[in-house]
Amino acid sequence: MSALAYSPLAQRLRETYAAMASPEMVARDMAPLPSGERDSHSPGRIIDLPRIPDARGNLTFIEETRHVPFNVKRVFYLYDVPGGADRGGHAHRNLHQFVIAIAGSFDVILDNGHRAERFSLNRAYYGLHIPPMTWGELENFSSGGVCLVLASEFYAEADYFRDYNLFIDSVRKRA
Repeated sequence: MSALAYSPLAQRLRETYAAMASPEMVARDMAPLPSGERDSHSPGRIIDLPRIPDARGNLTFIEETRHVPFNVKRVFYLYDVPGGADRGGHAHRNLHQFVIAIAGSFDVILDNGHRAERFSLNRAYYGLHIPPMTWGELENFSSGGVCLVLASEFYAEADYFRDYNLFIDSVRKRA
């Protein structure tokens, strides 16, 4: 059986958490902060969305600049992701993203060049804000998982970092 190949980001995160002393510490660090609170070193932020409960089915809505911290110029979604497949594996120079698990669940691993963190998304009433200059990878998609992404800019290939080492070099140059 061959060993799994992890990206440099995923490997760094796994090594960091493997070196920690207790499972309680890992659970605490992985838990989302309440909406509105932000760890200044965290590469992302969980934002609660409005929920209107109804016996006929619940409703959640999103209003740009009110629930997400940017104007939305593009929306896309990932679906039918095969088991074991990863998505993402890039960073953006200027683009903000807001990621929501509309159905099912998946994990988002983020790295801002200073800290890597895993976020588990599994509810349609909260999302993850990913600021510019943050490397992101999506993994562990459940069967039927759907990832909705709101983006602050139109697609522009020039905005992407697709090489992790070039991304890290750019982060260091900005520091």
